Amino acid sequence: MWVIIVGYFVGSILGGRLYGMWSGQHLATIGSGNTGARNALRIGGKQAFLFVYGFDILKTVLVLSISGPYFFETGLALTIGHIYPIWHIRSGGKGYAVFSGIILAYSPLWFIAGLSTLLLLIKLTGNSRETGLVMLVLLPLAAWGDATDVGVASLTMILIMYHHIRGKQRA
Repeated sequence: MWVIIVGYFVGSILGGRLYGMWSGQHLATIGSGNTGARNALRIGGKQAFLFVYGFDILKTVLVLSISGPYFFETGLALTIGHIYPIWHIRSGGKGYAVFSGIILAYSPLWFIAGLSTLLLLIKLTGNSRETGLVMLVLLPLAAWGDATDVGVASLTMILIMYHHIRGKQRA
């Protein structure tokens, strides 16, 4: 059960904040004002995107690798920590990189299949934002079979969707 608490605190360590300390480009104050990978791409290019996205995926995978039977609960805690970090409660990310990390930790094959599907949908629609949200359905599907896990995974999915939709309305 302690791993859930660890998940929240590790989730609160944002790749975007680390990038800002390293580069001097504080994502929370420039571009869209979001500390996530998409804003990092806008501000610092592909290297910034890869750093922020990669860090946020890595932190998620590492914590979930020790989560044992609390996989989806820890995934939710990581997501809450990422969106509402203890250090900056109102300036977290939107959770998509953490979602990617949850799927990667669950199954690398699911991650590759989801990423391939995402890239195909982006190619067909030209829209990465809403297309990416479609992929969130993978969370409850991954939890299929256990009602509690499906509920927690669905809550995680809804939380991430809410912050993406809310962010779009503000932009």
